[in-house]
Amino acid sequence: MYTFRLDGRPHHVPASWAEVKPAQFFAAAPHLATDSVAARVAVLRLWCPQLRPKDLRRLTPDQLWDVASLVGWAWQQEVDTTGITEFRHRGTTYALPEPQLLDAETIEYAMAQIYFHQFAHPQRPQAAALDQLVATLCRPLRADLQRVQRDPLWDGMRRERYNAKLAEGRATELADAPLGVKIVVLHHFLAAQRFIHRNYKEVFKKPEAPTGPVPAKPHRGSDGTELLELIASLAERGLYGTYEQTAHTSLHTVLFNLAREARHRRAAEKSNA
Repeated sequence: MYTFRLDGRPHHVPASWAEVKPAQFFAAAPHLATDSVAARVAVLRLWCPQLRPKDLRRLTPDQLWDVASLVGWAWQQEVDTTGITEFRHRGTTYALPEPQLLDAETIEYAMAQIYFHQFAHPQRPQAAALDQLVATLCRPLRADLQRVQRDPLWDGMRRERYNAKLAEGRATELADAPLGVKIVVLHHFLAAQRFIHRNYKEVFKKPEAPTGPVPAKPHRGSDGTELLELIASLAERGLYGTYEQTAHTSLHTVLFNLAREARHRRAAEKSNA
């Protein structure tokens, strides 16, 4: 925690994401898109509410910059949502998935990927897709959680089982949720996405281009459906059971086995070359 004094009065402001309370995180999130003096002052006032506007008006530009620099780390460090576990909206408490989506089902990550691509589309971004992404990942805790936690066979899933129809309805309810909440969930998802692509890179590695001239094909950007197609392919092989069983299998179980399979396949190809 940083401490600074104005007119003899001490003020305290978080010095890392670990010190930022959930409410402060949600409030500051919309200001993190662009680093500017105005954005820093806005975050400073949110994180230090006892700081009065007249206190800031008395500062010289250099003094204002020095004070605003105390929250500059929020733009310089990677956003860390580890401490955010839930939010409440319209009387419902939504639990975020664990960091790195360690408790995620394969189908929810597949659907989240689709909604993320729709939201981040460079030409035709769909703002409502962000609500769909939040509703896909964030769900109430399962009603029988206290009981199943005592079961030795518990799979570790604390949130309700993913249901596409329920997620669709909740996305409508989340349309008027605070923007900061949605941005925090988006950062939570992006951090997990980076972790997944780094640790299971063999699954996402593009095939090597063939040697020699090949006919040019029109470029088609990803629409995020690759993992959904992969679920169907795995279901056909019966590795995890039916399509429904495969879809609700742990995401990391599926990706770990796929990455191991890809490594073994490439090793065999090299040894036969």
